[in-house]
Amino acid sequence: MLLIHQRNLHTFLLTLLPHEDDVDDLLQQVCLALWQKKDSYAPDRPFLPWAYAFARNQALKYLQQQSRDKQVAVFHGGLLERLAVAREAFDASAETRRQALATCLKQLRPAQRQLLEDRFAGTQTLKQLAAAAGVSAASLTMKLQRLRHALLKCVQHKLAQEEAT
Repeated sequence: MLLIHQRNLHTFLLTLLPHEDDVDDLLQQVCLALWQKKDSYAPDRPFLPWAYAFARNQALKYLQQQSRDKQVAVFHGGLLERLAVAREAFDASAETRRQALATCLKQLRPAQRQLLEDRFAGTQTLKQLAAAAGVSAASLTMKLQRLRHALLKCVQHKLAQEEAT
């Protein structure tokens, strides 16, 4: 679980700490401490909010220590708390949107999914894809626009359903 969310934790700590070198050091400490405290994690709860709370506390301690040791000015703890809460909310909503998109992509026909993958994988240009499909670039552009619009509507619908529950 920790390895899956290590990038999220890194990004979260970037929100709270001013220097990336500090983030890398603290992330190592947080991961080690999370591993040592794995028995206190309740598997019926989402992992990431638990890890974020732990990382937030570690970041606050780290910044307090830095300010004492190096006479470095740091954000007031209340501001850091608000930043952390905002980042957690953003990550939670991003994950919900990713899940909705994944569900909507599964609803597409295989050829439609493949077209989107080919286009957004970045290995071929639009002209190359159009030539391979035997259509004009303008025609392929319109098809891609319709697919993106359909995905947008589907994601919005899924998110609205999620909010209603």
